[in-house]
Formats: sequence, C-alpha cells, structure tokens
Amino acid sequence: MFRFLLNPNSTLLRIYSFRELSSASATASAVDYLTNTLGFARKTAIAVAGELNIETITRPDSVVQLFKNYGFYPNHIATIVSKHPSILFADPIILEPKLQFFSDNGVSGSSLVDMVSTDPLILRRSLQNKIIPSISFLKEFLPSDHNIDSLLTAKRGTWLVHKFSRQMMPNVETLRSHGVPESSILRILTLRPQALSFNADEFKGVLTRAKEMGFDEKSTTFIHGVYSLCAMKKGKWESKVSVFKSFGWGEEEVIALFVKQPTIMHHSEARIKKPLDFFMNELGWKWEDVSKYPTVLFLSFEKRVVPRCRVLQLLIEKDLLSSTSMGRALIISEDQFIKVFVSSYEKKIPELLEVYQNNNVGLPQSAVSV
Repeated sequence: MFRFLLNPNSTLLRIYSFRELSSASATASAVDYLTNTLGFARKTAIAVAGELNIETITRPDSVVQLFKNYGFYPNHIATIVSKHPSILFADPIILEPKLQFFSDNGVSGSSLVDMVSTDPLILRRSLQNKIIPSISFLKEFLPSDHNIDSLLTAKRGTWLVHKFSRQMMPNVETLRSHGVPESSILRILTLRPQALSFNADEFKGVLTRAKEMGFDEKSTTFIHGVYSLCAMKKGKWESKVSVFKSFGWGEEEVIALFVKQPTIMHHSEARIKKPLDFFMNELGWKWEDVSKYPTVLFLSFEKRVVPRCRVLQLLIEKDLLSSTSMGRALIISEDQFIKVFVSSYEKKIPELLEVYQNNNVGLPQSAVSV
C-alpha cells in the first residue's frame, strides 16, 4: 500500500498533485484579479484570495461593472470585497434591483456607496421580505425633516434592515401610547431594532414591567431598560439577580441599580461577579456605594481600577484624601485624575506618578471604603 502511495506514477498521487496545482493556480488568478482590477495591496490580496476561486472573470467583472454603474470607485469595491469576498460571485440580476431600490428611495450616490461599503451584507437581505418593507416602514415613521439616507449611513443604521419584522409598527405605536418621545423611539430603531421585533402582546408586557420597576418612559434609560428586558428570559434575569444577592443585595436594590444603569444586565454573571467581589469584598464598599457610582462596574481593572486605587490608597493612608472621594476618582477622565490626584500631591509624595504607572505594584491589602 505504501509503495502505491509513493509511486510517482500512481493515479492517486497524480490526482492529488493536479488538485494542488489547480488550487494554487486559482489562488494566483484571484490575487492577480484583486491587485490588477481593484488595486488591492498584494499582501491583502493574498489573504482575501484564499476565500475565492476565480476560474473565470466573467461574473466578477459583471459585479464590478454593476457597482461602477452606481458610482462606486475601485477603492470602494475593494473595501466591499475585503469584507465580503463572495460578493464577486453574486448574481448581478439579483444585486441590481436592490441597488436600484435604494437609489430610488433616498439612498443614492455617495450615501449608497457609504452604506454598502460599511455593510456589504445589506445586499444579501431579501428585497421583498426585508429591504422593501423596512424602507416603507421608515418612510411612514420618520418625520419629514429626517432623511432615510442619514439614518442608514449612521453607525449601525442598517441594523434595522437586517432585523426588520412586521411587528415593528404595532410596537412603535405601543411606545407612542405610553408617551415615549419620538427621539427615543428613533434611538431604539437604530440601536436596538431587534427589541421591536417582539410579539406585540409580549412587548406590551415588557413596557408595563419597565414602568413598574420605576423607569421613566421619557428618559433615555427607558429604551435601554426595555431592550435589556426583551433580550433576557426570566431564568437569565433571575440568575443575574442571584449574583447580586450573593453579595448581600436585596431584590429592590438590584432593580434600583438596573433602573439607574440598565446596561449592567447585558453582562454575563461572571462579568458582574468580578467587580462586585473587588469593590465589596476587597475595598469594603456597601451596596449603596456601588449604586451611587454604577459606572465602576464597567471599568477595566488592569487599566483603570487597580492603578487608580493604588494612588488613592496611598493618599488616604497619608491623610491627604478622604475615602469618600474614591468613587468619583474612579470615573473621571484620565487627564482629570492625573491633575487632581497625582500632580497635585507630587511635592508631598514624589513617587506618586511612579506608583500610578508601575503595573508591577499590587494594590495594598487593607480595605478602603467609599
């Protein structure tokens, strides 16, 4: 058997070698096409070519020409292909109606180029089931002074098309009936459109629950709270609440924190537990302290919390700072922190900047309260 495999004249080895040569040839062809037609840098072309198999340039040429017809330059097309290489083999007969529909409905010229370059996958959405109904919905919802193109070219603006559901309009009407401002509705449409895809009756229940918790429907946190509740099943909510309870929190305290900072529940149980353990067990904070400065739960330990706590601990030990300043000191900007808590005390503690910047120095073990 092994002699057969090693025999240079064996049929199996010839087939394998042929396939290797064919694959290498196809990759070389793809690299040449990407560099010569779209201006790819050779290194980038080699990376992208691995996902392509250009045996004939007929289809890629047709796709490239179609994009050019709608105002895309080679650098734009190169950006699109680098993000979504298989688009070179899309059927122009399917692509063109989508590009034309966007052009006919307020997303044309540079806006169309920006939108597709940012999110090429938008052209994979169904014209009939996603693109047409979502644009029709936007036309009905948006105020007359708000252009569709400004929404779709904004950051994450195309999410609405990807996540479109026919439940959106009744759910928007429910938000309006609860007194939610149009600006907040537009915000949830662009940032969290999946929340509006909920079953209409379930969505009404979520709004009722949010208001019972204490959310103000006219505040921006209301939208984040609604999304968080939509995104979590009951079991997941209870699991995260139990993490807080393990540190002595009551249900009411958890809800109060959630109303103040609803994005806390976007994190996993482990991600919630780590900062709670640090602030409450190591630094001796109470739940009231965490609730007063909920942003600390999102901060990077390595880059912000530990370095700043080293400085603050030293200042407190030398009676130069009250422990009540700790919460605020953790959330202010880097420039403010250095100015207020490092530079201001360097004459009294010359090594303070070194303490702040030295990652090899650990946090003192003694507890520090807010």
